[in-house]
Amino acid sequence: MNFQAVLLSYFALACVVLSEQCSKEYPFQYYLGTRTPYRLVSNSTFNKIKYEDCKANKAWIVVRHGTRNPSTSNIENIQKQLPKIQELILDNKNFPNDVVKNRDLDLFRKWKSKLDMKDETKLTHEGEEEMLLLAERMQNRFPDVFDDVYSNTTYKFKYTHSQRTKKSAFYFAAGLFGKHTAKDVSFPEPLKNDPILRFYKLCKKWRNEIKSNEKVNGEYIKFTNGPYTTNMVKDFNQRLKLNKELNFFDIYTMYVACGFETAWNKQSKSPWCSLFTKEDLLILEYLEDLKYYWIDGYGHELTYKQACPAIGDMINHLNSSEQFPKVVAYFTHSGTLLKLLAHLGLYKDTEPLTADNFHKMNDRKWKTSLIDSFGTNLAFITFNCNNGHKILALHQENIVRLPPCADTDLCDFNYFMDYYSGSIESCDFNTMCDNTST
Repeated sequence: MNFQAVLLSYFALACVVLSEQCSKEYPFQYYLGTRTPYRLVSNSTFNKIKYEDCKANKAWIVVRHGTRNPSTSNIENIQKQLPKIQELILDNKNFPNDVVKNRDLDLFRKWKSKLDMKDETKLTHEGEEEMLLLAERMQNRFPDVFDDVYSNTTYKFKYTHSQRTKKSAFYFAAGLFGKHTAKDVSFPEPLKNDPILRFYKLCKKWRNEIKSNEKVNGEYIKFTNGPYTTNMVKDFNQRLKLNKELNFFDIYTMYVACGFETAWNKQSKSPWCSLFTKEDLLILEYLEDLKYYWIDGYGHELTYKQACPAIGDMINHLNSSEQFPKVVAYFTHSGTLLKLLAHLGLYKDTEPLTADNFHKMNDRKWKTSLIDSFGTNLAFITFNCNNGHKILALHQENIVRLPPCADTDLCDFNYFMDYYSGSIESCDFNTMCDNTST
């Protein structure tokens, strides 16, 4: 059974396991797109991964920062829109009913936004814990590689120019060595636009022709204005029967709040989640998936081809005859992880996601709730085996099989190199990105 099948079967049981968080007949936590908390999709076992006649010797891991606070615009929307909707709900004489129950009203009475603009996009306590536990589990799985004694020759850490990746790197180091030692770990000064960790910031053609155009004319916009979303808004209003009709922007802001508040809190439920049906969330999640498919995924060849500098960095490290560093650990963002996954050929559907084929894509592989949660990570571990050099790939700490070795976990490194050699040999980044033109 593959990684996604395992997760989906687990999701089906989630409301039984987390019954105190489920006021509906489905686990709403698993439709939250890129705001999904890592605890829901990670492989949380600490079991050592070993293969007979093989010894792990190197690792390259790239990690999306842990759970964070919203951006400035999302904080503004939550603080401006949601108190008004909260008041409409609490003033509605039709509640409680089958749509909004007593326990939901109790949550709405207690709800208050505690967000502060000065804390926008900062790593939260949940994000710190995600990084600590990720590091501890990787160390348990691969003790020959992830030493618990820090040395700046054994480890190479790097993060982007942001508080959330800096703190993520620190708490990952704390999970490996303890907080006291983590304070002495050598972290290089971050670059504003790192050519490995955030290569897309340096790709002029992608920024100007793909990202900008998709935000204005893309499938995401078409779906937002299309019949599925329009009908969802209509059904939402008919179901709640508030004194004022809500628009798509109101509903999307509630969805954003539901996502962040679910990620922050393990035990308590966000009241905003209780207003959605499964059908609502399927549409809102597809909206997220469309956005990231066309901006960061398979929608345009350049989008994932430009990840070649990062792939080349990984191959150079793992293929080097140098013994050190044993571990390269990078801390970056959603856009980097998604482009890398697409470059590697993972989670590719047989047809592209579009505004018109929502009804056909229920079992799609490109599902950001599963593949791009907070704390998402991609790791490659090399093994010296009696029968040669091998490589293992992990995504969300689950073993994934790469296209060159679809029938085995441990991929022969020569097969791996042959398949992805173009990532180094034809990686003319400035040409593909049109950076040389005036």
